[in-house]
Amino acid sequence: MNQLILPYQKNVKKTFENFISDDQLNIQIIEYIKIIYSNNNSQLFLWGAKASGKSHIMYAACNYYSNLEKKCAYISLKDYMLFNNDILGGLEDYDLICLDDIDFIFGNTEWEYFIFVLINKILDNSKKVLYTSSSVVNLEKILLKDLHSRLLWGLVFKINASNDLIKEKILKSTIIENEYNISLDVCSYLLKNKNRSLSLLLELIH
Repeated sequence: MNQLILPYQKNVKKTFENFISDDQLNIQIIEYIKIIYSNNNSQLFLWGAKASGKSHIMYAACNYYSNLEKKCAYISLKDYMLFNNDILGGLEDYDLICLDDIDFIFGNTEWEYFIFVLINKILDNSKKVLYTSSSVVNLEKILLKDLHSRLLWGLVFKINASNDLIKEKILKSTIIENEYNISLDVCSYLLKNKNRSLSLLLELIH
């Protein structure tokens, strides 16, 4: 799937059902997203380390609500330099807007303003917006203080890192999902003999 294409195009490989975690808080986050239309919160800010599953949850949210006939939009702000800000036009008309890696635009005055305006339009239209970031909302990194304030209007949750058992399951799932011709035994080997950072382990698998 091309991450920059809007509206959201279904990615069947990323669902809540195949999000691998045994952390109760992570599971509660997913359950909260599933009921976001039945409570008063219009936005949710998720943060966690690289490869903690943030993008998986965003794709899964789009899949989940697309199945409920909601109009969903996904955009990865990690790639914001590759396109013009007009890609944000009309997003406020979608039921669910997922802004992945929002921290990549922190410190860019122009893009901070564009995102601030978009969020206001989303909230004015009574739509829902999810954000992910590799760090908690950091006042020092955000130049536009109104944006910092707006991001804190909703609930802020941290996605907890995986333990080695969960990491091994994720690595095996990655091999199977991508149909790699690799023995699943390599996952245990990597965890014992390599840096145990999940993002680095996934790079090795790929």
